[in-house]
Amino acid sequence: MTTDARVLARPSPVARIVGLGSIYGKTVRDSRRAAILVGGVAALFVIATGVPYATPDFATVQLRQAFIASLTALPPALRGLLGEPINLDTLGGFVSWRVGNFLPVMLGLWPVLALSGTLAGEAAKGSLDLLASTPHPRRSIALEKLTGHMTAVAFAMAILALAIFGLGQAFARLPGDEISLSAAIGQAVLYGVMMLTAGGAAFAAAPFLGRTRGLGVGLIVLFASYLIYGYSTLSPIIEALKPLSFFVWTAGHRPIAGVTAWPSVGALAAVDLVLFAIGIVAFTRRDLGASGNVGWLRPPSLPAGISGPFSRQLADRFGIALAWGVGIGAYGILIVASADAFGKMISSLPQLTAVIEAVYPGLDLTQPSALLQLTFFSFGSFILGLAGASFLAGWAGDEGRRRLEVVLSTPRSRASWAVRSGLGVLAAIAVVTVVIAVLIGVAIGSQGGDVATPVIGVGILGLAASAFASAGLAAGGLFRLSWAAGVTAFLVIATLLIDTLGAALKLPEVILDLSLYKHLGQPIAGIFDPVGIVVAVAMVVGGVAVCTFGLTRRDIGR
Repeated sequence: MTTDARVLARPSPVARIVGLGSIYGKTVRDSRRAAILVGGVAALFVIATGVPYATPDFATVQLRQAFIASLTALPPALRGLLGEPINLDTLGGFVSWRVGNFLPVMLGLWPVLALSGTLAGEAAKGSLDLLASTPHPRRSIALEKLTGHMTAVAFAMAILALAIFGLGQAFARLPGDEISLSAAIGQAVLYGVMMLTAGGAAFAAAPFLGRTRGLGVGLIVLFASYLIYGYSTLSPIIEALKPLSFFVWTAGHRPIAGVTAWPSVGALAAVDLVLFAIGIVAFTRRDLGASGNVGWLRPPSLPAGISGPFSRQLADRFGIALAWGVGIGAYGILIVASADAFGKMISSLPQLTAVIEAVYPGLDLTQPSALLQLTFFSFGSFILGLAGASFLAGWAGDEGRRRLEVVLSTPRSRASWAVRSGLGVLAAIAVVTVVIAVLIGVAIGSQGGDVATPVIGVGILGLAASAFASAGLAAGGLFRLSWAAGVTAFLVIATLLIDTLGAALKLPEVILDLSLYKHLGQPIAGIFDPVGIVVAVAMVVGGVAVCTFGLTRRDIGR
């Protein structure tokens, strides 16, 4: 009598890479969609920025030089936000200048969010306990998860490099417009290293401070580096901080513009390795899920919300909401600080004034609110929308961690929980909005400008962010709470792409009209469109109502 014994075979090397039997492979597999999304978004920004430079409006050297003259006349603070104007008469130089600094900031949000939670977040949830009980050393777990995310970043940057190379091959119109593959790869390497610096700071801090504070450290490193570089001319204090900004370190490395500074990129990569080593060693030597006693780092918060879903949601997110508000408001303050220089520049360039008035009719260029509308509205609304998505991620934890089942076992109804908890998330967005409005209002008031108009405009931005968050609430109620943050982030990113790239890509008007911000007017400058405001209010009310309806009609946790 014989028995048919089955022996489990080890996965092949290819299977391990794609996610079977390997922590590294699973991390790469889990990150594949995010990598494709990030690489695709970056490619779209580069293509949409470069294609207009190949149109007949810039078909000669003289036309480009006239355009460059108007750009270099901008105040130093505004030029700093875009980067060093290197070889702007070439396609690569213009693309590098136009997106060279903004792109790493936008893309850097991904490594910060991922690396702050890849160890500390999973350890706090208990999902690493079982893995750590296997023969895998903890150092190996950390290293494989880290290298998996780095591989995903490399894949996203490969997509970007191919897009830059294709842009140079397809749209070169003048001598010097061609972009070599090596230059495209060099530019993508720069962006990847810069992204991983912010992510590395979050990765190193998370084992000591916990996932949330580690996330905050990464965001501070990312945005502070960007703002220090852009606004160093406004204050001797900011000027003294320039050596701390990795944007300053790599300002001379723009391969697609024809200049390289590989030692600076290598130095930044060495910093990344040090940050990664700190995070790995800290994870290896500390208890899983443990964080240091850093109560002094805790932002102000409300008393624990034990009276109901609304107070608990708001209390849990109040401190983070204050941090988001202070960060975004600080960005607005720096823009207001450069308003005088902007006004002087505008008065000396009547042709630029005519262009701005043609695009933004009715804008009073003598007010700081005009500069806020021109430079703060798009980026500020994008970050405010992502803040709302982050609040929804915390809201979704009630179902993901099975707390909601316990809450609903009490006499509280599902409808009551959905309405009250959803309003708690929207209240957190309101806190962010109020903090931004107060900071910007104080900055404008100190210069003797009109305070009421931009404050109301910031309130409209908060309403729009609440509308996007309400769409996420609706998706969470109908399907699963974990969908909420993703749906909101998708809508925010899609709207940014439509607003910034739609005209350059010549998208149909029906698609351009999908942007909610297009129907708000110019709210920070005091020009309001009632249609967009009514739509935003309807989205808020409808989103909460659909969330309530959906949650009463489906099983929890499925």
